[in-house]
Amino acid sequence: MDQVDGEPSSHQPVVHYTKPILASIGTVLIDAFDSPPRPIIDPVVVSSKILGLPTSAAITTPTLPTPPSPSNPSGTTTSTSSSSSSVALSNNIHHQPLSVPPHLITPITSPVPSVGPSTPQLSLDDIPSPNAEDVYEMLGGGALYALVGARFWLSPKQLRTLVDRSPEDEPNDLPIEVEDKLKSLGEDIWVWNRGKGTKMTRARIRYEGDIRFFQPIVKAPHRTIAQINSSPLHGAEYLHISPPYSPENVATLLDEIDSLKKLDPERSWSPKIVFEPTPPSCHPGQKEWLERILSRIQVLSPNHEEIFSFYSIPLMEFSDPDLKPTVEKLIKHLVSDVGIGEDGKGIVIVRCGRLGACVGTKLHGLKWCPAYFTGQEESKVRDVTGAGNAFLGGYIAGLSLSDGDPYEALLYATVSASFVVEQFGLPILSQVGDDKEEWNGDSPYRRLESLGKRVE
Repeated sequence: MDQVDGEPSSHQPVVHYTKPILASIGTVLIDAFDSPPRPIIDPVVVSSKILGLPTSAAITTPTLPTPPSPSNPSGTTTSTSSSSSSVALSNNIHHQPLSVPPHLITPITSPVPSVGPSTPQLSLDDIPSPNAEDVYEMLGGGALYALVGARFWLSPKQLRTLVDRSPEDEPNDLPIEVEDKLKSLGEDIWVWNRGKGTKMTRARIRYEGDIRFFQPIVKAPHRTIAQINSSPLHGAEYLHISPPYSPENVATLLDEIDSLKKLDPERSWSPKIVFEPTPPSCHPGQKEWLERILSRIQVLSPNHEEIFSFYSIPLMEFSDPDLKPTVEKLIKHLVSDVGIGEDGKGIVIVRCGRLGACVGTKLHGLKWCPAYFTGQEESKVRDVTGAGNAFLGGYIAGLSLSDGDPYEALLYATVSASFVVEQFGLPILSQVGDDKEEWNGDSPYRRLESLGKRVE
C-alpha cells in the first residue's frame, strides 16, 4: 500500500498509486443519536468529551427501540445530516493505509457561505445535551454510502475518499470498531487525513416523532482542489461531490481547478464531476449558482424535493399525478435550456422515492426506472438512510461498466439502493468461494438481470 507523507518538495520522490474510477469528497462521519429513531445495530462506544458530557458519565448500550415505518423506499430525504450505518464483516489483511500529507489542513467551514433562505432545518442549539446513557453513535456519511453503492460493482482499489481524524501524536478520535468497519469494505478506499487540527467529523441527531433535529459537533470539511491534488484521490475519472457542498461551493472548486491548470499544467486534472447538492442549499437563492456550474457538471442528481425547492415548486405527494410530469419538465429545462456537461452531453437524474428515478440527456431524452422493491415487495424496505447516496455511487459504477450509457447505468444505481434499504445500517458483505462476493446473501448481478427484464 502506498503512502503519501511529508511536506511538498521538489526533491520529494513521486509516489505512484492506482488511479481510482471514483473519488468522493462527501463525508464519512459518526452520528451521535440522543433519541432512538430506529433499531441500533452494533453501536459504537461514545466519547463523553466529544459530546461535551460529564467525564464521569457512564456509557451503556441502549435498548433496541422500535423503528418507524419507512415512507420513501428510494432514499428521498430533506435531512441535512448524512447517513448512519454499520458493517459486520471483519478483514484480516493488514498493510500501511493511504494518507494525505500532514500539512494539509481541511477548513471546517464553507469557503463560500451560501446566501438566501435555506431548506427548513431544526437545530439542537437550544436543547440541552442528553444523558450519556441515552446516547449511541453510528458510522455514516454521504461519501460512505456512495462508495458502498459503487463497491457492489467495483473493487476497493477503484474507489477512494478522504477521512479526517486526529493526528497520530494526539488521542485517537476514531474508535477501533469504526476503523474495522471501514477496513472491512476494503482498506484501499480510505485515505486518512491526519493533518494538524483535523478531527473525525461528528454530528448530534435527535428524533421527536418524524421531526429530525441536527447539530454539528465537528463540522463536515470542505476540501480544496489543492488538497485533493496532493492526495491519492487525484486522477480519479469521476469526482463525487455531495453534502456539505452547495452549488456556490462547487463554483469555487471549479475556479480553483482552472487556476491550478494555469500554474501547473502537468498536474492539471479535469474529473467528470457528479454532484448531489447539500439539502440546505436547495433554495431559489442558489438556483443561479446551480445553472452557472452545470456546463462543467457531468451528472447532477438531486431528489425531487430538492429540485422542486430550487425552482420554488411546492412539494407534492407521491400520489399526485402532477409529480412525474413536473420532474420531467425540470429535467428537460436543465438538459435542453440550460445545458449540462461538456458540449451539452451531461446527465440529470432526479430520484423520486418509491416512484423510482428519471434520467435525462439532451440527445436521447427521458427514461424512468422503477424502484427495485415495488408492490408487495415494498415490505422489504426497512430503512432508506443512505439509499440516495448509494444510488448515485451505483450509477457512477454503472457508467464505468457500461461504456458511459446513462440509461443502463440507471439499473446499476437502482440495484445498489435496493441493498441499502433492506436493513438498518450497511448491507452484509460475505465471500462465496475464492473470488465471488455476496451482499445480504444475494448477488448484485442477479438483481441487475432481474431488473433488466422488468424494464425491457
